[in-house]
Amino acid sequence: MKSLFRPTRIALGPVFAAPLKQQKIDEVVRVDHAGEVAAVRIARHQLEWMSPLDDSVPIAEEILADEIVHRRVMTELAERHGVRTTALDPFFKVGAFVLGAGTAMLGKEAMMCCHAAVEITIFDHYNDQLRELEELEEKCSAMKESEVEKQAWVDVKDYIVKFRDEEKHHQELGEQNGAADAPAYPLLYNGIRLACKIGVAFAKRI
Repeated sequence: MKSLFRPTRIALGPVFAAPLKQQKIDEVVRVDHAGEVAAVRIARHQLEWMSPLDDSVPIAEEILADEIVHRRVMTELAERHGVRTTALDPFFKVGAFVLGAGTAMLGKEAMMCCHAAVEITIFDHYNDQLRELEELEEKCSAMKESEVEKQAWVDVKDYIVKFRDEEKHHQELGEQNGAADAPAYPLLYNGIRLACKIGVAFAKRI
């Protein structure tokens, strides 16, 4: 699959002269990379543990295909900006297995509940990031920036908008395909959302 970025724009290391902007990009890329890696693992574990005859297989496959693209782009962004990825990956790996395999064993509705809970949390997270980036952009508007810096900033915002909309679609797929019928739905849904929020908070910094 073709890279999102043109080769002339790739730089292996910090791109932004403004420390505030570079710090924000480090945070954004680190947490989003962690999230997309986890999303791929969750969908893969679901497909591994569910029946291949289950009618939700195409849904899980569609979500997985999108998340693989998201992960690839985030990996490219991490390399481009010299961002250290999260040190918490071993813990997130276990969490993804628990969510993916666990909900698959509970059945289609639990899997859809998992996607609905995870994706709406990430949708909200991406909206928060866009707001924070726009606020920082305004704060740094008087600073002189190179064309490379300007385009790199736009690239990050563009990918957040695109991925936010795709995560919303995944959330809707979950809701439309039985999420609310999952066993102990309120507990499962809110528990997954809380776990995701905690993961986001830690991955921003560690």
